[in-house]
Amino acid sequence: MAPPNAGKPGHREQKLVVVGGGGVGKSALTIRFVTSQFYDQGYNPTIEDSYKRQFVVDDEAVTLEILDTAGQEEFAAMADQWYTFGAGFLLVYSITDRPTFESLPNFHREILRVKDKDYVPCVAVSNKCDLSRLRAVGQLEGREMARSLSAPFIECSAADGVNVEVAFRELVKLVRKDQRRELLMNRSLGIGVGMGDPTDEIQMQTSHTEKRHRDDNGSCCVVM
Repeated sequence: MAPPNAGKPGHREQKLVVVGGGGVGKSALTIRFVTSQFYDQGYNPTIEDSYKRQFVVDDEAVTLEILDTAGQEEFAAMADQWYTFGAGFLLVYSITDRPTFESLPNFHREILRVKDKDYVPCVAVSNKCDLSRLRAVGQLEGREMARSLSAPFIECSAADGVNVEVAFRELVKLVRKDQRRELLMNRSLGIGVGMGDPTDEIQMQTSHTEKRHRDDNGSCCVVM
């Protein structure tokens, strides 16, 4: 069933990109979100895959076009195209693979460079929290790194379906907020005047997703 308002004038589209090192579970997260299924065994990474899903966030329908990118370095030349495509980004690392955590700030820097902006909506996703016995990156480190990137921090498990929708929902909210900010800035400069009732765009979302805090011994959590 299509979400309310799909296809109507208020219905929006957003382009999201999932980035991170190889093997962090980008495809598993995306497929879990789009199909509610977990695909792991026998999955062969590709250069990129595109998915669509209709979603409702804060009672407003949105069609998400999600680009699942390759993490292998041999595809790095395509990264500029991916970053140009996206309005928001899931920055994914694996709690079991420390180098993927350490590489995340570089992905973020490259996104800012391509976008030529000081801020781009991003959510830092710590994946594979179902593998807590193999944890190589603590939650506190993840929170601090996310804070340095001006991004929410969310631990997920594509395998168990933990917090996957939460991560995408938070990213949609950040993109909407950033779009409103840019609209107001353009209107203050006299750009786009007469395009609609500004009061519809000025209202900012202040509600927060449910936060689940647990200690750093391995359980999944959400930290905004």
